[in-house]
Amino acid sequence: PNLIKPENNGTPLGELETFDNRRAQYGQFSQTTSVFLTVLMTLLVFATVLGNALVILAFVVEKSLRTQGNFFFLNLAIADFLVGGFCIPVYIPYVLTGEWRLGRGLCKLWLVVDYMLCTASVFNIVLISFDRFLSVTRAVSYRCQKGVTREAVLKMLCVWLAAFLLYGPAIITLAPAPPPKYIKGYTRGATKPHAILSVL
Repeated sequence: PNLIKPENNGTPLGELETFDNRRAQYGQFSQTTSVFLTVLMTLLVFATVLGNALVILAFVVEKSLRTQGNFFFLNLAIADFLVGGFCIPVYIPYVLTGEWRLGRGLCKLWLVVDYMLCTASVFNIVLISFDRFLSVTRAVSYRCQKGVTREAVLKMLCVWLAAFLLYGPAIITLAPAPPPKYIKGYTRGATKPHAILSVL
């Protein structure tokens, strides 16, 4: 009897293996595109780390900047600094090759940290907007507050706690393991436009 080869999403396994071998040898982009993306992401890392490091340094050096509203900007700068210092560099090989080759443990750690930091950045922006709203609607009482207050510290801690609880427990407990074939290099299978847009 004629044996029908199993298919994955309508693609014969032979073609998938050929594609995997070609990607393992050349990556999922051409050499020119890979160089362009590497340079672009490296510049993005340096700009993110340097810009937010200067904000943090300004708080350390200049005491006059340590107002309640500016502490929320510091909280935002710390989150964005960690994104540029950890999340993006770890993501660069993943974008270029289309495979995760850094192990399951680091994969989960990266997912938890990446989602937490990005969510914390959004929550910090919301917190800054709310703080600006209070500075306008309650101008007199707001200006009487000097430095960081206990309430402000509590708000900043709540930002980090909420950012972790939103995705962290689900990623740690429910994230599926990679297919057996890709234990060393978990293939994402993202398209080239998706990978380029994810960098931007």
